[in-house]
Amino acid sequence: MAYRGKHSLALTTSAVALLLAACAGGGGGTASGDGRVTGDVNTMNTAKVAKGGTATYTITYPISNWNVLNSAGATYSVLDISSVLMPGAFMIKPDGTPVRNETLVTSAEKVGDSPQTIKYTIDPEAVWSDGRPISADDFVYTWRALDPRECPKCQASNTAGYDRIKSVKGSDEGRTVTVVFDKPYVDWQALFSPFLPAHVAETYGPTDTAAGLAKSFNEGFAKSVPKFSAGPFRIQEYTSDGSVVMVRNEKWFGPPPNLDKLVFRLITDVAQQPTSLANGEVDVIYPNPQVDIVQQVEELPGVRYQVTPGASVHKLWLNLNARALQDVALRKSIFQAIRVQDVIDKTIGQFDDTAEPLLSHLFIGGAPGYSDVVSELGYGIGDVEKVKKTLTDAGYTGVGAKLADPDGKAVPPLRIVVQAGDQLRASEAQLVKASLAPLGVDVQVATVANTIEAVQEGNWAMTVATVSQSPFATTSNIPYYLSCPEDQTFCRFNLNNYGNPKVDRLLNEALSASSAQAATEKLQEADRIVSSDYAILPLYQNRSFLAYSAKLGNVRDNSLGFPTYNTEQWGLLGES
Repeated sequence: MAYRGKHSLALTTSAVALLLAACAGGGGGTASGDGRVTGDVNTMNTAKVAKGGTATYTITYPISNWNVLNSAGATYSVLDISSVLMPGAFMIKPDGTPVRNETLVTSAEKVGDSPQTIKYTIDPEAVWSDGRPISADDFVYTWRALDPRECPKCQASNTAGYDRIKSVKGSDEGRTVTVVFDKPYVDWQALFSPFLPAHVAETYGPTDTAAGLAKSFNEGFAKSVPKFSAGPFRIQEYTSDGSVVMVRNEKWFGPPPNLDKLVFRLITDVAQQPTSLANGEVDVIYPNPQVDIVQQVEELPGVRYQVTPGASVHKLWLNLNARALQDVALRKSIFQAIRVQDVIDKTIGQFDDTAEPLLSHLFIGGAPGYSDVVSELGYGIGDVEKVKKTLTDAGYTGVGAKLADPDGKAVPPLRIVVQAGDQLRASEAQLVKASLAPLGVDVQVATVANTIEAVQEGNWAMTVATVSQSPFATTSNIPYYLSCPEDQTFCRFNLNNYGNPKVDRLLNEALSASSAQAATEKLQEADRIVSSDYAILPLYQNRSFLAYSAKLGNVRDNSLGFPTYNTEQWGLLGES
């Protein structure tokens, strides 16, 4: 990995991902001229750059919640921005290797097994942008906010690991942090990456009670534009058009950034992003790859780009809160009706013929533990005759005309929600609609301003969502598959209110496993159970597409840490 600096969002437990080392081709890490960049994922586009100047990075999703650790805040836009601002104890290199963030914590190691005890030592130079030292208080606040025992009403995107901590204590004036667990946690390196500033939390009110914690976490950090930073830049302005302007952080304790200014410009229509790149309105775009987008960028002079298997996967989620979809027979028929290979061929397969159907829920192809758990259950086969048999055997009538359930009630139209401007998901939604039409199922594609908010509102039957993985497989799967509390129909990133006690048990056992291999075996068993419940249809491993002006050096993809993982290195080509 190129130098990351003293900040990291690479392990944020709401959107961590797995980038396999084999994603890119071999060769050098630089490119001359325009066009596709290949080579070592850790050193692509390495160049000597000058001091000064501005770079503009495109974000796609409007920001309605600034707290990246909140279930509604961990959108790609907020993740990109927070990656520049927020510190973390560990980070992930672009090749997927987890490593200690050496310039933030000088040590981080397990010092005891019974009970499991972790000790962190914070670099004495590490400070927030207001000059306050980064300290154990920040670890304590983050733990308490993300532990449902401490803060049951904090809307955390992921509580895995934090809910197993017994205590977090500081010593040596807060520079040493000792974390003691009451249950073993195999993925402890995924914790505190990132963490929030305790002294800022206190400006939103007292945080010594559960109610105060919830207020600071759900309202204070969520609604307030961050004035704090522990990265190379800080936010100067959040503009009326939804863009973010950053300038150098004067208190940044790492190597000074090359750029004077970093701008995040909001362009919700992905189709317009290549045009903005061509016109010089923006310098970097990171859209979901679509054939027309890739083709447009290929033809642009003065632009470089990367296309690699990404750190996330596309899946079709069925809303288990919807009455019609509570019947497993209907869910099974939907998954049998869709031919996943056709979805691939008509979308990302047009610019990457290596793409193939994903055959697991909890693992990415090539990762330890990956195996086919869906084919024998008829997932993604696109066989109308088998679908009709599934439905008629279950007592459905009107198959192929107007489908009615075993009680004679018409199956209502199924609403599939799609983020505005996301042509890839819009295309996938239309393919789902066409696949289900022969069954007598009416699918209505609805464009929404914010998919997460639309899902939380509950007026949906299906959506195509991106799910991420990480080297910490148990931790990254918890948000999607652990049951919600009984009084909730949406929690963490469990979009469709999936729940199975057997899966809950296996996930928790995996968290306490003595080794990564033992955890993987538990997850494999859970993977098979999730498949038998027909709640989520895996589609394919997403492709990552990053395009940037050829005048910029040291910009490269990192599907775990986002391309903004090393903005202190970005710069305009030339000698300093």
